[in-house]
Amino acid sequence: MKRLSLKLAMAFILAVCSLAGCEKPDSVYENNEKQSTAASALTTASVSSESTSTTGTTSADITKAIQSTQAEAPQQDKTEGTSVEDSESDAITEEQALNAIKNYCFSKNPDLKNMADSGEYVINWNVTASDADEIVVLYRSYTSAQIRYYIDPISGETYVTEMVPGIIDEEKRTDESFNIRDYLAQ
Repeated sequence: MKRLSLKLAMAFILAVCSLAGCEKPDSVYENNEKQSTAASALTTASVSSESTSTTGTTSADITKAIQSTQAEAPQQDKTEGTSVEDSESDAITEEQALNAIKNYCFSKNPDLKNMADSGEYVINWNVTASDADEIVVLYRSYTSAQIRYYIDPISGETYVTEMVPGIIDEEKRTDESFNIRDYLAQ
């Protein structure tokens, strides 16, 4: 009877592993949840099969464990879909990116606000490129430097490049990086 229980437990493990290999890839966190659920179902089935080995009915317990594991997977996918939709609706717009870059520049150089408002200096900010993966804001400094901010609209992660015509003729990435979301509302 123990051999039958062992064979059923091994068949259950094989079935769970096969099901896990056929699913579309999820994030590591969700895979760990599914594996944890499958492992607890296996443990439940193993304990149940050991305790019922004297009665002889273990396949029903294992079948129930497999069905409950399969039933939980679609529910997890539904929550994944709403989190993707939520993150897309929280994406930074071009206007938000432009205003946040201005706020960032003013926080780095407090005198810049007065300089920009005075009209004595040529200073401007423009969105030069935008798509679902990246927004690029160009800041033309009063020194003629062209500083570009490359923004990930979902995460807000931003890195900076600089070009100064006549001095640095190629756009070069600086060591400056930050999260633009820190400057959205100031």
